[in-house]
Amino acid sequence: SLDSLLDSFASTRIAENMKDDKKTNISRAFEVRESLETRLMRVCGGAMERASWATCRRTGAWIGLAMFAAIRGRRETSVQNVQLAFPELSEAAARQIARRSAQNFGMMFCEFLHLRTASREAVRKYCSLDAPQHIERALDGGRGAIVLTAHLGNWEVMGGRLAQEFPLTVIARPTSNSGVETHIKAVRHAAGMEIISKYDTGRAALTTLRNNRALGILPDQHGGPDGLLLPMFGHPTRFIAAVARLSLMSGAPIVPCFGARRSPWLRDGRILTHISEGWTVAAESRRKLSTPERDELVREGTLRVISVIEDMVRRYPEQWLWMHRRWRPADARDAARAATESRIATE
Repeated sequence: SLDSLLDSFASTRIAENMKDDKKTNISRAFEVRESLETRLMRVCGGAMERASWATCRRTGAWIGLAMFAAIRGRRETSVQNVQLAFPELSEAAARQIARRSAQNFGMMFCEFLHLRTASREAVRKYCSLDAPQHIERALDGGRGAIVLTAHLGNWEVMGGRLAQEFPLTVIARPTSNSGVETHIKAVRHAAGMEIISKYDTGRAALTTLRNNRALGILPDQHGGPDGLLLPMFGHPTRFIAAVARLSLMSGAPIVPCFGARRSPWLRDGRILTHISEGWTVAAESRRKLSTPERDELVREGTLRVISVIEDMVRRYPEQWLWMHRRWRPADARDAARAATESRIATE
């Protein structure tokens, strides 16, 4: 009937208006959150820029502990990750490592903010390089150098220190908050680092290497659906293959660099950068490779990258960023499915 049709129309309009109101409220809430995050970044940045390194560490340690206590999801993820990597540890020991990791992250954040106004000499004194000749030797080849590192210790201060010695470009994921991202870029620029977005890594990364610059990559976080399915600490996960692939394409050596924090953290806490001899992902012969051959070289190179990162995490377990969702159920399912298909194919 006409009445029912009008009622239906009215109900539809009401529902649409409610949806519009909901979208508007969500949009406003997002804008408010972005504004608060930007103001908080500026306030924290201003305070840490005027602080000493020691004050940054103490402040960051408390921020890390507060974050660990307040954000239940991240806390549980951290503890679970530690237990996956080190199954021999008790839950109490795993929780202690996760808690210390959160403290280190807070310290890293405050030290990063301090970088904007820290003098070159202050950065040099705070972060030392144990074997910079490995990067020098890689750059002497004229094909650039891929600086392999991870979210361990303080990778940002290490980047600022490396930028004093070598032309450095770093691949980084931009944040969703434009105000916060602007501040982060300003700090990195002040420290001498150039930045490439992880969403624009192909041609820009190769250009960086062809210009004989050092290219910093942190591949230790989840590689997404396109990542190679490989084991890390014995568990399948998606891993970023860009390090090995760029080395194969450009001929640039991969040079491991990790900025670990000295102990005791509060009394010392300075950064010592461990730099190892580089290697290149390359074929033994100079003939043109088939796609399967190139894929296998990238796979082998990525396995070596994983091994290097695992060794550093075992050495400094309290300094790695455990709160990231490194191991995911979908990866385990994909690995089980691949194993089943491989077994059936060989029967």
